[in-house]
Amino acid sequence: MMRFLQGTISYPEAKWGKPEDRAAKNTPLAKFVKDLAGIGADGIELWGRHLEGLERKSIEALAQRITDSGQKVVALAPYWDFSSSDEALEATIEDAKRYLDFKDIFEAKKIRVFAGAPGSAEATQKNWSRAIKGLHELARMYEGSGVTFVIETHGEQLPDTVASSKRLMEELDEPSILLNYQYMKGKVGEEIDGLFEWIAHVHVSFAERYPNVGEETVRHLARRGYAGTVTVEFCTDSLPPEGKEFSRAKAIAGMKRDIALLRAIKG
Repeated sequence: MMRFLQGTISYPEAKWGKPEDRAAKNTPLAKFVKDLAGIGADGIELWGRHLEGLERKSIEALAQRITDSGQKVVALAPYWDFSSSDEALEATIEDAKRYLDFKDIFEAKKIRVFAGAPGSAEATQKNWSRAIKGLHELARMYEGSGVTFVIETHGEQLPDTVASSKRLMEELDEPSILLNYQYMKGKVGEEIDGLFEWIAHVHVSFAERYPNVGEETVRHLARRGYAGTVTVEFCTDSLPPEGKEFSRAKAIAGMKRDIALLRAIKG
């Protein structure tokens, strides 16, 4: 049976931009995480930027608030880059060491990662080799932890097509590193069928700026017998049109609606 997670990336007032700007505008997750308990999700995918600037004591307090509210962090979602440059890889490996601690604090067994830029059409052999080397180092670092890494299929990243995602999985050949399938602008069924053996996590979105393929994605996964996790990454009303203010209350209502809609889908 599929499990449906809510992505906390849906809830910040400012999702992108400079860290200092986000910190100035965004309400800390700890202040409203209890409000997420009634959504009906099976767990949380915790956006890495919700941990930005927090000391260990604050992170532990956040984890306790989540537990006290009857919720569970299933997946963590940092921003890493294994391929674009040696400097980016070095910084990624250093941050991965921090997440050794974070995964224990939240008792998370899944970490969503990016392979890194550029997209497959522009990538050189050096980009591919660097990514494979770095991802193998990541797997060794976490060996025995029980953590599964899921690499997001995403535009302007190495795995941005079925072919490049398959290449990454075959060259990597690492049981603890699989795929986070996200729609790649082709035909949903063909994308899922082409990568199904490696799909261990899925992202769908209901925000207006993204293609509305969430229901189709879950319906096809159900037909294939998928029993993994699906995160509603950007829920209804999580990305308001330009000129309109973000409303967390609307986003929370949107997430509740989206989770219920997906849960009702049968294969």
